[in-house]
Amino acid sequence: QLEAAVAAAGQLDLTVAKVLLGRRLGAVIPTVGNKGIVSLRDARHPVLLLREIESVVGSDIDLGADGNQGLVLTGPNSGGKTVILKLLGLVALMARNGIPIPARPKSNTHTPRVDFFDPVLADIGDIQSVGGDLSTFSGHMLVCREVLAKSGENAMVLMDELGSGTDPNQGVAIAQALLEALVDTGCRVAITTHYMQLKQLAASDERFAVAGMQFVNGRPTYKLLPGTVGESFALAVAERLELPRNVLDRANDLLDSETRQMGDLIRELEDQKALVDLQAEELVLQKKEMDKLEIQLRGQKMRLEEKQLSARRDEAKKFAAMLEEKEKVLEDILEKLKKDPSRKILAKSWDDIRFIKRDAMDEAENVPSVVKWKVTKKMKANQMRAELIPIAEMREKPDLKIGDKLMVCQEGPFFAKKATLVSLGKRPEVKIVDMGMMVRFKLSDLALPNDNVKPAERPRAETKDGRQRFRLSKAARRALEEERREKPKQTRPAAKSRSPAVAIRTESNTVDVRGKSFDEAQSHVLDLFDRCIGMNRSVVYILHGHGSKGILKSKIRSWLRSEKMFVKSCEPASSADGGDAFTKVELN
Repeated sequence: QLEAAVAAAGQLDLTVAKVLLGRRLGAVIPTVGNKGIVSLRDARHPVLLLREIESVVGSDIDLGADGNQGLVLTGPNSGGKTVILKLLGLVALMARNGIPIPARPKSNTHTPRVDFFDPVLADIGDIQSVGGDLSTFSGHMLVCREVLAKSGENAMVLMDELGSGTDPNQGVAIAQALLEALVDTGCRVAITTHYMQLKQLAASDERFAVAGMQFVNGRPTYKLLPGTVGESFALAVAERLELPRNVLDRANDLLDSETRQMGDLIRELEDQKALVDLQAEELVLQKKEMDKLEIQLRGQKMRLEEKQLSARRDEAKKFAAMLEEKEKVLEDILEKLKKDPSRKILAKSWDDIRFIKRDAMDEAENVPSVVKWKVTKKMKANQMRAELIPIAEMREKPDLKIGDKLMVCQEGPFFAKKATLVSLGKRPEVKIVDMGMMVRFKLSDLALPNDNVKPAERPRAETKDGRQRFRLSKAARRALEEERREKPKQTRPAAKSRSPAVAIRTESNTVDVRGKSFDEAQSHVLDLFDRCIGMNRSVVYILHGHGSKGILKSKIRSWLRSEKMFVKSCEPASSADGGDAFTKVELN
């Protein structure tokens, strides 16, 4: 039992050591199978990591996938081919012994994998011996014989500079024959070589793949490039190692033209590929930055929408609270009416209701969303005015004839109304098509028709300025009707096409302009004129109040006396209709 406990403790210690080593290497646990596959991204040599060398270059390694049994590693001397070869053997042994692999973790596009290999056979280095009567080539051949004998379906074979140490033509033939024999046993094999015939093997035999070590600007980068045939760059390496210049020049002269051209072509391709890889990395970084900005903008948009929604809720709460107060006042008024439905109480209640309505509408107009709607509406109106060019301002004035179609461009109730020319003169007379009215305008107030400009539509339940019309309850309407029947009726003669002048002041024929500037008041009065003309009503009332100095009342009455297009007469309202705080206007 003691021996078993010691063995268990040793096994636990070994397992903990493997975990700690994996953490130190920044390693991952790969998928392990039995198909003879190695597939790693950014794989790094563990010995270089343990030496704490800065910026250890990682490489993408694929062996055994898609029928690929052999990997031919090419590239310059001192370029890192043998390091990749040893890395393959190390990751196979580490996976077999449960040690994490220093490579990139699993992602959406790739899963690290190192299958179970047994045995892992290698011919790396030189075993020549004078005492054993072994030359470099004969030593390699003895190792190759043993490797070939022990290789099988689950084996991994690693061979450095296969076929070297003898005549190049014979060496490359032996190397290719050995490779084919090893692949026939079902093992996975990786070799390094400088032989062009072996480099081209991947093009003629689908069981082999080729990869090259990157070489940029006369220096190796130690990065493996799958699918690339690497040039040996012997002269460049010799120059970097400071071989005498005269020797390098002579060696370059001795190269045949075909070899020199092939080397130049491969170098050019290497440089172009390095440039493309650099641009690809920059694009990836830019895409990451764009994605990051997009996420930030999306977050800002969501926060802004939340603020807007919160602001609207606050507006709605405040407006609802105000309406609740008005509702309580209205309930009190109804209670008074139920207790004493006399004319005196009705008249006072009617004034209270009008004041409540005005206060509610003023509150509604100050809500930010309503203000924004008004600004937008005004901008659209300005755009439509810009579309209409007055005839008086046209360089080439049209030859107007009776019956021509025109459009009113004067601001006010007739703006954008279609009209038909009836008579010519300094102030041509036109007939407003959809109202049947005959009106005289200056040429500066008329324009040629434009389909892009349309008169503002008025909802049936709203006035021109967007306010909802005030609706009375049935009980209030009945009480008002009784009061009207009991009052003496004031009428005056009117045209056949116009209803008799209404003597009583009502909500529909009264406009409240208190607290407004003269221009604003004038606009509201013209809107009322327009509505009443459309309803065949000839009398309207303007509530301007007295004011501190009576300036607004004075300006309005002065303007009404000079306004001959709409106004037939104007006078202060009777005491029954509000007195001097109102002006009664009779329309043409």
